[in-house]
Amino acid sequence: MKTAVITTAGLGTRLLTTTKASPKTLLPLYDKTFDKTPEPLLKPLIEIIFENLYDNGFRRFCFIVSTKNKKSILNHMLPDSEYIELLKKRNNKFDTRFIKALKIFYKKFENCEVKWISQSTPMGFGHALLASRKFVGDNTFLLHAGDAYFPDYSFLKNFIFDAQKNKKIAATLLLQYKKSLKGFGIAQIKKSNPLDIVFHVAEKPKKPKSNMVILPVYILKPNIFDALKKTNLGYNNELQVTDAITTLMNWNHQISGYNLKMHKWFDIGTTRQYYHALNYSFNNALK
Repeated sequence: MKTAVITTAGLGTRLLTTTKASPKTLLPLYDKTFDKTPEPLLKPLIEIIFENLYDNGFRRFCFIVSTKNKKSILNHMLPDSEYIELLKKRNNKFDTRFIKALKIFYKKFENCEVKWISQSTPMGFGHALLASRKFVGDNTFLLHAGDAYFPDYSFLKNFIFDAQKNKKIAATLLLQYKKSLKGFGIAQIKKSNPLDIVFHVAEKPKKPKSNMVILPVYILKPNIFDALKKTNLGYNNELQVTDAITTLMNWNHQISGYNLKMHKWFDIGTTRQYYHALNYSFNNALK
């Protein structure tokens, strides 16, 4: 699998006023250093997501950005040789590792096919995904929300491998058991091996019928786009990926679930969640 869609077009209103000028996907988190220096590096979340997907073999990236935040994201993501030269001219020994880190990042970015798609009005996770249809083409692909932080991606290899075993599966959801269910999409499953069978999903239901929450990382086949076009607006009057999954089920497509079990992850959508993610990333980077 080579294709990934990363959505960053949300307004991030729960993190205002910080996100008024800078989107939440640019919020910094600590990342493990590439050298023997004990001091961890601070990187924007979008860079952490990109580099981890790149390191797992992805080479085609579609970034869905809002018209408002596109410039700030591009300013960070696009290779900037002038900035590197500026750092070199400072002749500061502390800049050396930052120059090296940027060069590593830029080399990865230049080795990829990248598409930027702007949205003037965000209308839900599914609406953002639908914009990537032409870029995805006939490829099975990974969908990743730009505000989901995974301290490590050790699960990804098995997630992809298991999802691609059965060619009849239209979508594989990343699932995790949780006691606190507020704010999550919910999946009802039948235990199976290697993947669970998903027989019902709901986007942020008032009365959840399961403790299996849907994490914002999916492996999808292109027929998800047909489903999105036939799916009505749902929660918060927005087009939801979860509802499109239900449409696929109604069309008798198989939906599977990969149980992430005890793996740590964070949704940085609120100040409290971001605080916990930042603290965890610092301690994790020092290991």
